[in-house]
Amino acid sequence: MHQIKSNVFFKTAVVFLAIFCIVMIVTLQLQYNRLKEQKETLTLEIRAASDRIEAVQTILDTPFDDEYIIKIAREKLNLRLPEEVVFYNDLNN
Repeated sequence: MHQIKSNVFFKTAVVFLAIFCIVMIVTLQLQYNRLKEQKETLTLEIRAASDRIEAVQTILDTPFDDEYIIKIAREKLNLRLPEEVVFYNDLNN
């Protein structure tokens, strides 16, 4: 009788251990997949940030001469040189 109780206890323990292992494997696999997606997202964000840094560094490396000042005045301030003729049209493109 004692052997039968220990045999049932052993089988029950093995079943619970197997269920625990299966649950842990599934949980860890889901966590791994989530972390893998998060890594890919962060890698894309890092690439985008690196591209922005490179663009800003290019702007910072541009020499601060008359040509640069004229370029910035045209692009940012919409200014023109006095000898330039500016034509405006109201045609839709």
